[in-house]
Amino acid sequence: MASLDDDTSPLPLPPLVATRAADAARPALPRGERWRQGLLGNLPLFLMALLAGATWWLVQRTPAPAGESATSAPTHEPDYEMHGFSVQHYQQAGPARGVIEGDVVRHRPDTDTLEIDGLRMRWRDDAGHLLRASAARAIAQGDGSEVRLMGGATVVRDALPGEAAPLQFSSEEMVFDRRQDQVRSDQPVVLRQGGSVIEARALTYWQADARLELRGAVRGRLPARR
Repeated sequence: MASLDDDTSPLPLPPLVATRAADAARPALPRGERWRQGLLGNLPLFLMALLAGATWWLVQRTPAPAGESATSAPTHEPDYEMHGFSVQHYQQAGPARGVIEGDVVRHRPDTDTLEIDGLRMRWRDDAGHLLRASAARAIAQGDGSEVRLMGGATVVRDALPGEAAPLQFSSEEMVFDRRQDQVRSDQPVVLRQGGSVIEARALTYWQADARLELRGAVRGRLPARR
């Protein structure tokens, strides 16, 4: 048996804590109190969810800025319309090369074209010979490079030196191509010059050298020589 002075004697153990017994002895809270404490504990989470929902609702109800609508794809609806308009095309030097006029013009933004009612056009070649055109309506490219005349289209070229009368083309549809300086039609066309009348299925006329090409069944009536 060890003596009391022996330093190697085992130390006394700390008393055991009966935690489970204490918890079991604690009285249970009423159901309403437990719900109240649960709500109080989850109140911050509930408030955050409510704030997020309110933010989403405001975003859905806020109209888009003007800048966003401006970048939307262009539509075929006219973005402007003018009555009694006139557009002149100038050369780098000298007087106006041509003039395009109309009763009403509408611009289609998706195709960048001009729809013209009551078209009237005048155009001069490099030699100064005048070409005049008219039609019930027309569609022109935005840069004026091509004008499609429709509905009783008529083109009149002034008489050249040595000719007795102007030359006139008539068709339901003709195209004036400014880049190639030509008038063409893939529909039946009637040519008149003085008393001469010629009909063809299609034509191409180059204004620069007054060259005319008729295609299809060509027939004509020439005045009798005296």
